[in-house]
Amino acid sequence: MHFVLLASHSAEVCPTSNAKTREILLQRAPEMPGLAKRLGVNIVAGPFVSREHVTVVIAEAEKAEAVDRFISESGLAQWNSVRVLPSLTLEDGLREVSSLKPIF
Repeated sequence: MHFVLLASHSAEVCPTSNAKTREILLQRAPEMPGLAKRLGVNIVAGPFVSREHVTVVIAEAEKAEAVDRFISESGLAQWNSVRVLPSLTLEDGLREVSSLKPIF
């Protein structure tokens, strides 16, 4: 299953302005690909960062629990609020729409 991770933080804890957060990010970022692999999470796209203090990651995993462990063990949840959106590919979404009976 695919998951869209939306991680947001305030300007006060942004790695561009907060020395402690920057130190943690610079230490942990190189470890994240290996951690993801160990937990069974495939990073499909990203991380993409923005000046809106939001990071977007597209991930793939068999279970949502693996994504949750990645968020926790990577430390992302320590300075971000992370939304996890289970998602389908367009093809899978179209199949699902086609299988549902309209209600209106």
